[in-house]
Amino acid sequence: MKKKLPIDIWLAGAFFTLIVIGIIMVYSSSAFYAEEYFGDHLYFLKRHLTYLFLGLIGMGLAYSFPIRKLQGYTWLPVAISGGILFYLAFIVQGRWVSLGPIGFQGVDVARFFLILFFADSLSRKEKMMTNFTEGLFPHLCYLIVFSAMVLKQPDFSSSFLLALTLLTMLFVAPVKLPHLALTGASFIPLLILAVIFSPYKLQRVLTFMNPEADLQGAGYQIYQSMVSFGSGGITGVGYARSTQKMFFLPEAHTDFVFAIIGEELGLLGTMFVVALFGLVLVRGIRAARRADEPFIYYLTIGITAHFVLYAIVNMMVTLHLLPATGLPLPFISYGGTALLFSCIYAGILMKIANETVSGKAPRRKPSRSNRGGGNNQSFISFNPEKGKRIWM
Repeated sequence: MKKKLPIDIWLAGAFFTLIVIGIIMVYSSSAFYAEEYFGDHLYFLKRHLTYLFLGLIGMGLAYSFPIRKLQGYTWLPVAISGGILFYLAFIVQGRWVSLGPIGFQGVDVARFFLILFFADSLSRKEKMMTNFTEGLFPHLCYLIVFSAMVLKQPDFSSSFLLALTLLTMLFVAPVKLPHLALTGASFIPLLILAVIFSPYKLQRVLTFMNPEADLQGAGYQIYQSMVSFGSGGITGVGYARSTQKMFFLPEAHTDFVFAIIGEELGLLGTMFVVALFGLVLVRGIRAARRADEPFIYYLTIGITAHFVLYAIVNMMVTLHLLPATGLPLPFISYGGTALLFSCIYAGILMKIANETVSGKAPRRKPSRSNRGGGNNQSFISFNPEKGKRIWM
């Protein structure tokens, strides 16, 4: 009988394929710009590879780190990251923290530690989550405070994605559906007010609704993005043959690299990238369903949501299905702290997924949950004696 490898090759293959695509597309989309402005067509590729090298080190450390030992101590890094966000929002009113030659975005650090904190807190308070006051409300307070500090920097898109990621973790917790519905409804007016009272956010929304009104101004970028996709057709114009990256499409190697993929590799290339993120989603859900304890379950959901939500939003922006956000495509956009933390997330997720493949975590078949009832019984509970999750 053939022995099964103790590794989720599908998840690992998806991550490393995305990394390779990122290297290829960062060079293709940035070489012309880098040569013109920096005299070195490899300028952005070298920097991307530097961040990737650090990211792969972080991936290895995250994979080998005993993540379960953080349970009960996640409040400390969350408090530190909260202090960083407060400093950025109210002292310097910016997004970046500089430590000599090293700089990083505060929201990237905060998001990582908040996912850990929510996983830890939800696992310990799972039975309380059906109670709004004791369960859902305290978590919403963290979500609102941290999202508001990111919004104050200002960074509307990162604030929105941070809130959406954490709400996804709350959604899979045993929270009653009426409470979830009320929470979702309450965020709608806040979102509208945030847009109305911010000129640049309002301009982005108006541009999204009618980009043709100012094709040489606010609507220029999204128009050029659509030209990229239209030029690519089914099979694309060929690798490195994009004309849009020659100063027609701004941010071609960062926020709009997916449009360059559409132009050079066509519909087939974009669908392949979509399929890779779809594979991350499927394998992440599979790992969560097989998680051996609540902390790992919620952590897996949070990390998977991070990858998938960022990919969906970035792709929808380039396809003119959402207003411009300025969010990168994980692994594929030009590097930075986003690439570094994506590698760390990947290391943790692969470690969890590999445990389920190797048989260290029991396999379970969940049944339908009972959220809407009036009892306080959790639809997901953990039996420490048998070491597995019980779905009710």
